[in-house]
Amino acid sequence: MQELVHHTIQKIEVLLGNFNKVQELYLSKSFDFDAKFETFLHELLEYFRAKGNTTHESEVLKIMNMISTVKRGFNPVQMEKIATGKRELVWGFSFNGMESIHQFLVEMYTKEQKKLDDGEEIISGLMVSLYQNGILDDDKVKQLDSIAKIEIFWTSLVSQNTTIVGINKKLKLTMISEDIFLILEKVLVKLT
Repeated sequence: MQELVHHTIQKIEVLLGNFNKVQELYLSKSFDFDAKFETFLHELLEYFRAKGNTTHESEVLKIMNMISTVKRGFNPVQMEKIATGKRELVWGFSFNGMESIHQFLVEMYTKEQKKLDDGEEIISGLMVSLYQNGILDDDKVKQLDSIAKIEIFWTSLVSQNTTIVGINKKLKLTMISEDIFLILEKVLVKLT
Protein backbone atom coordinates (compact mmCIF):
# COMPACT_ATOMS: atom_id res chain seq x y z
CA MET A 1 0.00 0.00 0.00
CA GLN A 2 1.33 3.40 -0.97
CA GLU A 3 1.80 6.02 1.70
CA LEU A 4 1.23 9.75 1.38
CA VAL A 5 4.57 11.02 0.05
CA HIS A 6 4.10 14.34 1.87
CA HIS A 7 3.74 12.41 5.16
CA THR A 8 6.81 10.28 4.44
CA ILE A 9 8.88 13.41 3.82
CA GLN A 10 7.62 14.98 7.06
CA LYS A 11 8.53 11.83 9.02
CA ILE A 12 12.01 11.69 7.47
CA GLU A 13 12.49 15.39 8.32
CA VAL A 14 11.57 14.63 11.96
CA LEU A 15 14.00 11.69 11.98
CA LEU A 16 16.74 13.90 10.50
CA GLY A 17 16.03 16.54 13.15
CA ASN A 18 16.32 13.96 15.92
CA PHE A 19 19.43 12.56 14.28
CA ASN A 20 21.01 16.03 14.19
CA LYS A 21 20.45 16.34 17.96
CA VAL A 22 22.25 13.03 18.46
CA GLN A 23 25.12 14.20 16.25
CA GLU A 24 25.41 17.39 18.31
CA LEU A 25 25.70 15.27 21.47
CA TYR A 26 28.44 13.22 19.80
CA LEU A 27 30.27 16.36 18.75
CA SER A 28 30.14 17.82 22.26
CA LYS A 29 31.22 14.47 23.78
CA SER A 30 28.12 14.55 25.96
CA PHE A 31 27.51 11.85 28.54
CA ASP A 32 23.92 11.72 27.23
CA PHE A 33 25.08 10.58 23.79
CA ASP A 34 24.88 6.82 24.37
CA ALA A 35 21.35 6.88 25.74
CA LYS A 36 20.05 9.34 23.14
CA PHE A 37 21.68 7.43 20.28
CA GLU A 38 20.16 4.18 21.51
CA THR A 39 16.73 5.82 21.80
CA PHE A 40 17.09 7.21 18.29
CA LEU A 41 18.14 3.81 16.92
CA HIS A 42 15.02 2.22 18.45
CA GLU A 43 12.83 4.98 16.96
CA LEU A 44 14.43 4.42 13.56
CA LEU A 45 14.07 0.65 13.86
CA GLU A 46 10.36 0.95 14.65
CA TYR A 47 9.85 3.31 11.72
CA PHE A 48 11.46 0.88 9.27
CA ARG A 49 9.54 -2.07 10.74
CA ALA A 50 6.25 -0.19 10.38
CA LYS A 51 7.10 0.65 6.76
CA GLY A 52 8.18 -2.92 6.05
CA ASN A 53 11.62 -1.70 4.96
CA THR A 54 13.63 -4.78 5.93
CA THR A 55 16.84 -3.57 4.26
CA HIS A 56 17.12 -0.45 6.43
CA GLU A 57 15.76 -2.33 9.45
CA SER A 58 18.62 -4.80 9.03
CA GLU A 59 21.15 -1.97 8.76
CA VAL A 60 19.91 -0.38 12.01
CA LEU A 61 20.04 -3.75 13.78
CA LYS A 62 23.60 -4.24 12.51
CA ILE A 63 24.63 -0.87 13.98
CA MET A 64 22.91 -1.68 17.28
CA ASN A 65 24.61 -5.08 17.44
CA MET A 66 28.07 -3.66 16.71
CA ILE A 67 27.75 -1.08 19.48
CA SER A 68 26.31 -3.67 21.87
CA THR A 69 29.22 -6.03 21.13
CA VAL A 70 31.76 -3.29 21.91
CA LYS A 71 29.95 -2.45 25.16
CA ARG A 72 30.19 -6.12 26.14
CA GLY A 73 33.96 -5.88 25.73
CA PHE A 74 34.50 -7.43 22.29
CA ASN A 75 35.77 -5.87 19.10
CA PRO A 76 33.05 -6.82 16.55
CA VAL A 77 35.48 -6.71 13.62
CA GLN A 78 38.26 -8.82 15.14
CA MET A 79 36.06 -10.69 17.67
CA GLU A 80 38.73 -10.30 20.29
CA LYS A 81 38.33 -9.21 23.89
CA ILE A 82 39.03 -5.50 24.33
CA ALA A 83 41.81 -4.94 26.83
CA THR A 84 41.92 -1.15 26.75
CA GLY A 85 40.23 1.72 24.98
CA LYS A 86 36.70 0.32 25.09
CA ARG A 87 35.15 3.79 25.34
CA GLU A 88 37.06 5.03 22.30
CA LEU A 89 35.96 1.95 20.38
CA VAL A 90 32.31 2.63 21.32
CA TRP A 91 32.67 6.20 20.01
CA GLY A 92 34.34 4.93 16.82
CA PHE A 93 31.63 2.38 16.05
CA SER A 94 28.96 4.94 16.95
CA PHE A 95 30.45 7.36 14.46
CA ASN A 96 30.54 4.63 11.81
CA GLY A 97 26.88 3.88 12.53
CA MET A 98 25.93 7.54 12.31
CA GLU A 99 27.62 7.78 8.91
CA SER A 100 25.49 4.88 7.62
CA ILE A 101 22.30 6.33 9.08
CA HIS A 102 22.98 9.74 7.58
CA GLN A 103 23.55 8.20 4.17
CA PHE A 104 20.32 6.22 4.01
CA LEU A 105 18.15 8.92 5.58
CA VAL A 106 19.37 11.46 3.02
CA GLU A 107 18.88 8.93 0.21
CA MET A 108 15.32 8.25 1.37
CA TYR A 109 14.54 11.95 1.66
CA THR A 110 15.97 12.69 -1.80
CA LYS A 111 14.00 9.82 -3.37
CA GLU A 112 10.69 10.96 -1.85
CA GLN A 113 11.31 14.64 -2.65
CA LYS A 114 12.07 13.72 -6.26
CA LYS A 115 8.61 12.13 -6.53
CA LEU A 116 7.02 15.43 -5.47
CA ASP A 117 9.30 17.53 -7.68
CA ASP A 118 8.54 15.37 -10.72
CA GLY A 119 4.82 15.49 -9.94
CA GLU A 120 4.94 19.26 -9.57
CA GLU A 121 6.73 19.61 -12.89
CA ILE A 122 4.09 17.49 -14.66
CA ILE A 123 1.17 19.28 -13.02
CA SER A 124 2.68 22.73 -13.61
CA GLY A 125 3.01 21.99 -17.31
CA LEU A 126 -0.56 20.73 -17.43
CA MET A 127 -1.93 23.82 -15.65
CA VAL A 128 -0.10 26.14 -18.08
CA SER A 129 -1.54 24.13 -20.96
CA LEU A 130 -5.04 24.47 -19.46
CA TYR A 131 -4.50 28.24 -19.24
CA GLN A 132 -3.38 28.38 -22.86
CA ASN A 133 -6.41 26.41 -23.99
CA GLY A 134 -8.84 28.60 -22.05
CA ILE A 135 -9.99 25.80 -19.72
CA LEU A 136 -8.45 27.57 -16.73
CA ASP A 137 -8.39 31.27 -15.94
CA ASP A 138 -7.60 33.46 -12.94
CA ASP A 139 -11.21 33.40 -11.68
CA LYS A 140 -11.36 29.60 -11.81
CA VAL A 141 -8.01 29.33 -9.99
CA LYS A 142 -9.28 31.64 -7.21
CA GLN A 143 -12.34 29.40 -6.76
CA LEU A 144 -10.11 26.37 -6.15
CA ASP A 145 -9.34 27.40 -2.59
CA SER A 146 -9.66 24.06 -0.79
CA ILE A 147 -8.49 20.49 -1.26
CA ALA A 148 -12.11 19.35 -1.66
CA LYS A 149 -12.66 21.80 -4.55
CA ILE A 150 -9.33 20.83 -6.09
CA GLU A 151 -10.29 17.15 -5.89
CA ILE A 152 -13.60 17.81 -7.68
CA PHE A 153 -11.79 19.88 -10.32
CA TRP A 154 -9.14 17.20 -10.90
CA THR A 155 -11.73 14.41 -11.05
CA SER A 156 -13.72 16.34 -13.65
CA LEU A 157 -10.56 16.93 -15.73
CA VAL A 158 -9.67 13.25 -15.60
CA SER A 159 -13.17 12.20 -16.65
CA GLN A 160 -13.22 14.61 -19.63
CA ASN A 161 -9.77 14.24 -21.17
CA THR A 162 -7.84 11.08 -22.11
CA THR A 163 -4.50 12.92 -22.00
CA ILE A 164 -5.15 13.88 -18.38
CA VAL A 165 -6.19 10.27 -17.66
CA GLY A 166 -2.68 9.26 -18.78
CA ILE A 167 -1.07 11.97 -16.66
CA ASN A 168 -3.14 10.88 -13.66
CA LYS A 169 -2.07 7.24 -14.12
CA LYS A 170 1.57 8.26 -14.43
CA LEU A 171 1.36 10.29 -11.23
CA LYS A 172 -0.39 7.44 -9.41
CA LEU A 173 2.55 5.16 -10.13
CA THR A 174 4.59 7.09 -7.55
CA MET A 175 2.01 8.75 -5.28
CA ILE A 176 -1.56 8.60 -4.06
CA SER A 177 -4.41 10.93 -5.05
CA GLU A 178 -4.02 13.06 -1.91
CA ASP A 179 -0.43 13.85 -2.93
CA ILE A 180 -1.67 14.92 -6.35
CA PHE A 181 -4.24 17.25 -4.77
CA LEU A 182 -1.61 18.78 -2.46
CA ILE A 183 0.72 19.37 -5.41
CA LEU A 184 -2.15 20.89 -7.39
CA GLU A 185 -2.86 23.21 -4.47
CA LYS A 186 0.79 24.31 -4.40
CA VAL A 187 0.83 24.93 -8.17
CA LEU A 188 -2.47 26.81 -8.08
CA VAL A 189 -1.21 29.05 -5.26
CA LYS A 190 1.77 29.95 -7.46
CA LEU A 191 -0.61 30.83 -10.30
CA THR A 192 -2.59 33.36 -8.23
